[in-house]
Order: sequence, then C-alpha cells, then structure tokens
Amino acid sequence: MTSEIEVNVSANSLLRQFEDNYRFRETFESEISTSAEENLSGYEVQTWENKREYWVLMRLNKNDFRRKKELDLNMAKKRAASYLREARRLEDQQEITASLAAYFKAIESLENHISDDLTYRTIDGNLNFGTDIIQDLRALFGKIAISSENPDYNISFSKSMERPLTAKVEYFTKGGRKIPIHNFPLHLEFTEGAGILQQKITTSRGGEASGYIQKMESSRKKQQVTAIFDHTALLQKEHIESPLVAFFLPTETLPRFTFNIELQKTKATFTANEMIFGNPSISETFSNRLKAQLNETFFNFTSFADEAKYLVVTNINFRKGEIKKGDGYEVYLVFADLYFSVLSAGSQTEIYNGTISGIKGMRPGNYNYALEEARNKMMAEFQKKIYPQLEALNF
Repeated sequence: MTSEIEVNVSANSLLRQFEDNYRFRETFESEISTSAEENLSGYEVQTWENKREYWVLMRLNKNDFRRKKELDLNMAKKRAASYLREARRLEDQQEITASLAAYFKAIESLENHISDDLTYRTIDGNLNFGTDIIQDLRALFGKIAISSENPDYNISFSKSMERPLTAKVEYFTKGGRKIPIHNFPLHLEFTEGAGILQQKITTSRGGEASGYIQKMESSRKKQQVTAIFDHTALLQKEHIESPLVAFFLPTETLPRFTFNIELQKTKATFTANEMIFGNPSISETFSNRLKAQLNETFFNFTSFADEAKYLVVTNINFRKGEIKKGDGYEVYLVFADLYFSVLSAGSQTEIYNGTISGIKGMRPGNYNYALEEARNKMMAEFQKKIYPQLEALNF
C-alpha cells in the first residue's frame, strides 16, 4: 500500500539542504518509506471468507492520507517553531542548559519530516529549521567554555583518585561577562589511555562538576580524560541514537576540556631468588620478565633501599621432571613454583603474599625447551591469579 504513495523530497527539506553529506542523505532516504509505513493510518479493512479461503481488503483514500500528512507536518512545524522561540528566549535570559534542551525538542519535532518543506512563516519572518537551528547551536556552543583550575593530575596506577577531576562551565554574555552554567551535563571519557571513571556529571549552581577516576587500566605514563557536553542527557531515550541529532551536533563543535593525567608509580626494591635445576640462575630470565611487568604497572624499582616504600620479594624454582620416552621420541618435563611477597619498607610488615605451584612445562628435544614453556605458563598464571589481587591493593 505504501508503494502506491508517492514520496517527494522537497527542495526546502533537511535532506536537500544537507545533500552534500552523503551519509546523512543515505540514512534518511532508506528510512522515508519505513516512516510512511509506521505513520500509515486512516485505511479501511474489509474481510470475506468461505470454507477454503479468507480475504482481506485494505483501502486507503490517498487524498485523506495527504491531508493528514499535511496536518501532521503543520503541527510538527508549529511545535518546532515554538521550541525554537523558547530556546532563543531562554538564552537571552541566560538559562543555557534549558535553552539547549528546547533546541533539542525542536529537532525531535522534525524527526519524521526529513523530506518535507521545513520553511515556516511567522510574524517575524520566515524560518528555515534546518539552517536556523544549526546556526543557532553553533553560535551558542561558541559562547560556552569549559575550563579547570587544576588541569593536571598525578595518580598511582592501582589507587583510587583522591582528588576529583573538576571542570567549570561558563557562558560568555554579549557584554563580555562570564557567568556559570548550572545543570550542564558533561560526559567524561579517556581520550588517551584507559580506565574506569565516573562518566556522567552535572554542574552545580556555581557551574562546577566533579568526577573521579576509580581505576587506571592503561600503564601509559601520559594519559588524557576529556570532559565533553553530554547532549544525550537532554534527549528523549528514543532519539539518543538518531542520525538527525548527530547531524545537528557534529562532535567538533561541542564544548570540551581535556585533563592531563600522569601515571605515578610507587618506588620499591625488587629481590629475586631464581633457581634452575638446583642452581642459582645467572641470567634470571623469569625474574627479569616479572620485574619488567611490575615496573610497567605498579612500581618504579630502585636499588636504593632508603627511597623505597615497598619491598618486593620473590622465589622461583624450576625443577627437572621425568623424561617420557615413546616410540622414537622423548618428552622432557619441567615443574615450576613461585612465591611472591610485598612488604612495607618501613615496618617490614608483609601486606601481600601469593603462591603458584605445580606449573608444568613439557616439550620434546631437551630440558631447555620444557623450561621455556614452564616460564611462559608461570607468567600467564601470575597475570591470571596474582596480578588481579595486586590491582586491588593501594600501593
């Protein structure tokens, strides 16, 4: 039935105004017919049946459909015009968050009328919702600044953040004054590095909003967290993923501020006793791999005991197992055990210990091949069993 309804794209539609944006056009051209189906109403249904057949007749008066469509369009334009006027009035009154919410309601009013003529005559002149709203929003965003008195933060890898990320949002008036914006929604996200943080925050009456980093997940020394205007907080749920909203709000125009995060690691000493087949290891291959892993995340290792806050002590023992012989082959076994401990340098109190035992390396050829497999398995087990427990401690 919808295939019988002609869909014309108006020269004054959003689709034509933004036809240079291929992605936008492609998305909505594919949705025009779907929208017609969803909004199809006013049809008549008649049925007829006998013992073998059941018939359904659906009939639609095209003229009635067009009249209803025009009525829906006029109502949508009236709503959009009302919200647009309200948005401008609220900005004049310096109610910036409320003004932005009204702009979004105007955009939401147009969702089902992308291909229609969106010019609207008012007593003050003609409106063109597409260009007028996007120009208003870009001008408004240009008057909003996000800043911070403390843009640089130091944080330890495994510690919760003691001092929150605090941003201040302000609006520049026509007279050049800066006034705080309250109830302004922000979204915090890692733009360099990774971690778990409080993502959604809102400004107070003084224009300030704070959020915490709960956990660092990247060992990069230099990381960044960006606070960006969170438009999703001002939209109805069904419109959050709308490509129309995304088009009116290109990411590069949104107000933002970036915090610089420098990863700090606690100083510690590292002592290892690594035994290979009953003898002290000269190369300490596994100990060095373990030390490098810990140095990337939790500790800065030092050779000066008076600088260290923690003492890391580990004992690793690789033992020869049996040689399994078969028809034309020999398989060598190596077993590995690890004891890992962290002590407070000042009091010598042990604050953590963990043990891994019974790791088995098994390879044909010779014991050295089996030893290398045992090392790899031991490191994997350390990362699986002990590493998560270390993350939970406040070093």
